[in-house]
Amino acid sequence: MNVLAMVLVLPMPFLQLLLLPLPLLSQYTSTGSTDLQGLKVVHLLFRHGDRTPINPYPKDPYKAASEWPVGFGQLTSLGKQEQLRLGQWVRARYSGFLGADYSEKEVYVRSTDVDRTLMSASAHLAGLFPPHGYLQFDPDLAWQPVPVHTVPKSLDALLSSHATCPRFDELQKELEESKFMKDLYTDNRDMFEYISANTGINVTTITELDYIYDSLFIESIYNKSLPDWTAKVFPESRGEMARQFKKLRDLSFTVDTFTNELKRLKGGPFVQELLDHFEAVRHPQPPMGSMDKREEAEYQGRKLFIYSAHDTTVAPILHTLGVFNGLAPPYASMVIVELLEREAGLHVRLSYKNTTDSVFVLTLPGCQELCPLDTFKALTASVVPSNWREECGLPSIADPVVQRVTLLAAVASSVMAATVLGATLVMLCRGKKASPGVSSSTSRYQPVRQLDDF
Repeated sequence: MNVLAMVLVLPMPFLQLLLLPLPLLSQYTSTGSTDLQGLKVVHLLFRHGDRTPINPYPKDPYKAASEWPVGFGQLTSLGKQEQLRLGQWVRARYSGFLGADYSEKEVYVRSTDVDRTLMSASAHLAGLFPPHGYLQFDPDLAWQPVPVHTVPKSLDALLSSHATCPRFDELQKELEESKFMKDLYTDNRDMFEYISANTGINVTTITELDYIYDSLFIESIYNKSLPDWTAKVFPESRGEMARQFKKLRDLSFTVDTFTNELKRLKGGPFVQELLDHFEAVRHPQPPMGSMDKREEAEYQGRKLFIYSAHDTTVAPILHTLGVFNGLAPPYASMVIVELLEREAGLHVRLSYKNTTDSVFVLTLPGCQELCPLDTFKALTASVVPSNWREECGLPSIADPVVQRVTLLAAVASSVMAATVLGATLVMLCRGKKASPGVSSSTSRYQPVRQLDDF
């Protein structure tokens, strides 16, 4: 029996317990402390800043692009300000850890291949690394370009919800068709039908509910008058149906990591990246040997890794680690993962920053706030894929070095074969043109220098 089947046959009280916000299962501690003694490396994963609606519903009175200052799904000026301030907050927190100026040897930044996350990363870095001296290339511009790396969404298993993974899609379909999800629809049929009738969408999943909630939420932020029908479902203070709408919307952020196998496929690659970097601190490799090895050592020797992504990245990572609070991550919310060296060895500290300046220290289930690295590794082992592509049902990719050697060998073999074939054809052609009185040996064997003709 797979994990999904095991979950779905549990009695409803147990299912409800699994879906309760995890502060009931793990401790949250608000702290203003910046105890960074022995800090070795930091990972910051944040959601982009404020944006416009991604996909307004058909009956949305504000579905015209002219209703918004920028295009649909784009970062707004408010979103840029949020990320600028977040970058300034990071600068203040790690001022004694990071150098005053950007250095590629200290920092690596990655974003999903989406406009709003790429722009959020740039705005964040403007707050984190204001230029000084030589780096201020224009005296009238207090900004410097900092590289932001990305990969296509279909290949981004680390941060994107759109990475190609057949097994993940299969598990999502199973979950959507499960008794649990169908019961959610049945138990809330009145709400689903009410929202469907007023939005023009046949809403049957909690993910679809999230998109509608998102549009209403953004329109309320921008002081747009919501249609009369929304008074029954938004905001959550309007009554039972509104509270259930919000509850199911928040629940949608657990769908991608609902089972342990889904956690391996969705959140596992990020956890693996953390562990790889932690092990590089514990067992540093000298920058020697091949260029790949030097680049790898330089990459893993950095102090700060920044990841600009989405609520659908932040929530699954928190859920994979067992520390999700069950609430949709707000704009510019940030997961902080710090590796610190204390007398007892290397320890991992998880924290979460929402819309306030407070940092909420998260306790990994089974550990304490400062979790020994070996314990952290053992507790997360079940959610780390041994081979992500293989578990996804994708063909494996050979080691890059092996691929290059194989390619060079294939090219060399092809060139040699073509040369031999060419030489053979020339000899045959010249043999046919030879006079009848000339011996066959003269026509069949040619001087080696004839190869120069090719």
